[in-house]
Amino acid sequence: MISNNKNTFNYCLVLSLLLASHSILSDINTKIYDLSMDDSRHKAFINDMAEALTQHPEALLQSSLVKQQINQVKIVKSELKPTMYFQANSKSPPLDSETDSVFQSLQQKNRSVIDQTLVVEQLITDFGKTRNRVFQQEEVLNANKSTRLLEKSKLALRMLDGCFNTAVFALLLEASDSSVVRHKEITDLIKIRVDSGRAPGRELSRSLARLAEAKAKKLLIASNLSEAESKFNSLLPTKQICKKFPVTKFLIQSKDTNALKTAKAENEEIKSARFKIKSLERQLRSIQKGKYPLISAELRADKYDISNSEDYNLVGAVKVNWNIYQGKKRRIQEQNTREQIRAATYEAMVLERNLESLVISNLAELNQSSQKLKAFQEAYEANSTSREQLRAQFFAANISLLELLQSERDYLEAAESLILNTKQVRMSEHLHLFYTGQLNSYLDLNI
Repeated sequence: MISNNKNTFNYCLVLSLLLASHSILSDINTKIYDLSMDDSRHKAFINDMAEALTQHPEALLQSSLVKQQINQVKIVKSELKPTMYFQANSKSPPLDSETDSVFQSLQQKNRSVIDQTLVVEQLITDFGKTRNRVFQQEEVLNANKSTRLLEKSKLALRMLDGCFNTAVFALLLEASDSSVVRHKEITDLIKIRVDSGRAPGRELSRSLARLAEAKAKKLLIASNLSEAESKFNSLLPTKQICKKFPVTKFLIQSKDTNALKTAKAENEEIKSARFKIKSLERQLRSIQKGKYPLISAELRADKYDISNSEDYNLVGAVKVNWNIYQGKKRRIQEQNTREQIRAATYEAMVLERNLESLVISNLAELNQSSQKLKAFQEAYEANSTSREQLRAQFFAANISLLELLQSERDYLEAAESLILNTKQVRMSEHLHLFYTGQLNSYLDLNI
């Protein structure tokens, strides 16, 4: 009678543990399938990124560089406007002059005069040299603006990567935590079998080893999550940590030709390289126009004695400044600038080829991403079904609890593969936007 009661108690305990673990696993299934943020959380994350980008030192540095170049354009433009300056000179007798008396010294002091000159100059023409310099600085400004957007989009990509990393380890930690609970339940079941003499003791030692392995894995994932959160906080301080993946709500161009066409037209690094070439071409024109004279108008008012208000002259003139010979300096400058244009052109060609390679390889991966994720999804579902079937067959068939342990390991590995590969695909989608120059508009970085 006592033996039957003990067996009944063990049976009820095992059944209750199975039911409890089934309830927990059902909840875990829901969490693993739901890997993406909801709409409200995604919008909040995008707003957090936009705010962080306006406050990050790297973004502020790029804004400062653009403002400096805007001022440089204004400085060159000011050379087209009239200039006015004032001069005053005091003239005294020579220092080596000798005087015989105080009276003579006073006479010499009275003979001292003060010259005052007011000059107004206006450039008439330098045959477009200054205007070309203005255009050159404007092209440099455009290049700096493209560089600014490029650096901001790189920073945004790092923020997205930080968000994906924290989401990966948060999801893995949930799965690992549940894995520890499941291994603990199975270990308890094995212990009951061993204590009742229905299983050898080695099964308990192996289950304890698996439990220790699951706990160690959980600690490692928790450590990785802490590191990922630290990097996230360095990029988005005081912002909410990502626990799920950002939603990808954009169209991926599946054809190589269309994607490459968009990339070459919209990629900010390519744009910056082209603006650099244009600025050098403007610089070359300015050097070539240096062979022409500089013609300006001058109005000069000279006053020789401040004590006499009528003692002044007004002089108007046209000034011509023509550098006829400079020792082949201009020719050497032209040759050097032409080489700079060639070098910048080759640099742009290298950038285009590298971009083409990146776009095509990334797009090839994305074109297979749906099938890839579908395969991992099916593997996850198959392992989940297999685990549940083994649990259901535990009492009806001779199923070893070590088989349950293996099914739990397979299930966890399938969940990890699904999470990690989903992260890789989602990040590749954002990389596609970065390569094709669409990440800026998607995240409103143009403002």
